[in-house]
Amino acid sequence: MSHGSLLQELVIVYAAALALLVVAGRLRVPPIVALILSGIITGPAGLRVVRTQADVEVLAEIGIALLLFTAGLDFSVTGLRRTWGRVVFGGAAQMVLTAAVVMAVAVALGESGVRRLVVLGVFVALSSTAIVIKELTRHNQAHSPHGQLAIGVLLLQDLAVIVLLVLTPVLFGGDAALQGGSLPGAIVRVMAVLAGVALVARMVLPALVRLVSATGREAFSLAVLLASIGTAWLTSLAGLSMAVGALLAGLVLAESEVSHQVHAEVRPLRDLLASLFFISVGMLVDPRALATQMPLLIGLAALILVVKGVSAAGAFALTHTPLRVAAAAGIALAQVGEFSLLFGGTARTAGLISDRDWQPLLGAAILTMMAGPGLVALAPAAGARVASWWRGAGRHEPAAGTHMSGHVVILGYGAGGRVIARALRDIGVTFVALDLNGQTVQQAAAAGEPLVYADVTAPDALEAAGVADAAAVVAVLSDPDATERAVRSIRTVSATVPIVARTRYRLEAERLRRAGATVAVAEEIEASFEVVAQLLARLEIPGNIAEVLLGTYREATYAVPARGARAAAVPFDALPAELTAAPVTLFRLPAEAWSVGRTLGAIDLRADTGATILAIRRSGRTITSPAADVELAAEDDLYIMGDEAHVRVAQARLERGSLDPATGAAESAVRPASESG
Repeated sequence: MSHGSLLQELVIVYAAALALLVVAGRLRVPPIVALILSGIITGPAGLRVVRTQADVEVLAEIGIALLLFTAGLDFSVTGLRRTWGRVVFGGAAQMVLTAAVVMAVAVALGESGVRRLVVLGVFVALSSTAIVIKELTRHNQAHSPHGQLAIGVLLLQDLAVIVLLVLTPVLFGGDAALQGGSLPGAIVRVMAVLAGVALVARMVLPALVRLVSATGREAFSLAVLLASIGTAWLTSLAGLSMAVGALLAGLVLAESEVSHQVHAEVRPLRDLLASLFFISVGMLVDPRALATQMPLLIGLAALILVVKGVSAAGAFALTHTPLRVAAAAGIALAQVGEFSLLFGGTARTAGLISDRDWQPLLGAAILTMMAGPGLVALAPAAGARVASWWRGAGRHEPAAGTHMSGHVVILGYGAGGRVIARALRDIGVTFVALDLNGQTVQQAAAAGEPLVYADVTAPDALEAAGVADAAAVVAVLSDPDATERAVRSIRTVSATVPIVARTRYRLEAERLRRAGATVAVAEEIEASFEVVAQLLARLEIPGNIAEVLLGTYREATYAVPARGARAAAVPFDALPAELTAAPVTLFRLPAEAWSVGRTLGAIDLRADTGATILAIRRSGRTITSPAADVELAAEDDLYIMGDEAHVRVAQARLERGSLDPATGAAESAVRPASESG
């Protein structure tokens, strides 16, 4: 095939993929489905844009190599090390148990041959990193308990892929491959290559980047290319495949000190490279041959999803993962992965899988990948249903045990939960916290904190925590779906207990309010309000004006009266030098205020409120230590010294002549000027 012909085929293939992606986007069909369909349509069995199997293999090889490189680039050994204790046993159990169940089912269906069974087991055990992580992020589940578990297991599977790729010649090379020390030799080669990768990452690559960093971006890009190609070349010299080299090249760059810049250089191509792989996978499908086997394909795909989902959930449950989290993670990982296709294709080339069997297996795998995005979206709700059914069948998970009343129940004990607990502890309010992180619960128990291990979505756990008799419930979970289910479960226990919930996005907050939350705080909105407040403070906008503005914005955003705005005090470095040592608040006197036209002596603010006017700024000049006979004028900026309570009373006195701040405008938390800026 000429270079011009290959280029023409690529242009037509990408044009077809683009058209399908546009249509899929309007129909809300996952992009991966559109890419696979474009490969089916333009492949040898479709419109024959790519005419021969050799052309397909070339495209598939390019796509696989590039996908492995980007996968290695996104892999973080450091990140896996941080979550090792949480996922290593569950991930290993998932892969082993899934492979074992698949092998048992295959034997029951008449399959034989150890290597063939191993191929089938590994083929099903691996999940799609590209699909799962992308969909978890899209549905805001990446930081949920089941999302963190799924991502950790995917990292472990990616690590296992390296070993699988290295041992492929041993597994598929026939009996002779196992003779003459082939297996020990393969292990030695793995250790040698990994040692070489570590040496390159820690010594050669940083020196190379330092050498070219002052030259320009072009030199840096070439250095990245040299590192990736050089690593692949070294692995080929060690007798390993180029695919291993591509993956290891990504690992080198991911763990180096230049990883962020490498990401910046490579990330724009990431989706393009991954799309080439999925297109090439679709091209390997013969739709006419599979059309007559569609019932078989659907049944086989359903069997894979059920066997893998149940096996994964069971493996996670064996590691004492809560059933709701285990089931949700198992469902999210139920599809077959892109590395499974690579592994199966290698087995087909080695003759362990015939072409007649490969097409149904490939078709069923693609169907599971097409179902992957939907499964990830449904995983939280399905996991909750499984846990509810389990409890309804009389098999209860451990629940919190407490007999308190008038207390606060905290759902989630991360950074936000700890801040709330500290505040409650400081004001003497009793509380109990619920969390599913076993390590956090153990640490809290050792410190004597009232934290119990429980599923916050389970009504029995909420009842045991005394929700019905609680003064309030605060939900600060990282999982929006679990937060919504917890709110609904709380309402089945108590229809009146106040529920204050935190979530990330405004739409999620609206759903929580509809579910029964008394107050739902959206991080994206409140963070923006804080940014505005700090900006107004740096622009020296008086606190009472900032209060009105923020209160107006908040009510317009939430469409209901919200809590009072927090007015940001004047920045410390913006105060006159005479006042930098004093805790002061800036207050602008409205034109209709009671104190306008009255002298400071007549107002007698110090005696009546405990606050003192240290200075007055009027018409661009500052009057420090104003005398008793100074009359206040409209739009005066008053620098008032005193604690928050004294300042609020002083504001009421100045505006209305009253000493009751409760009858005034929107409340605000006034900060001393010495603490701002």
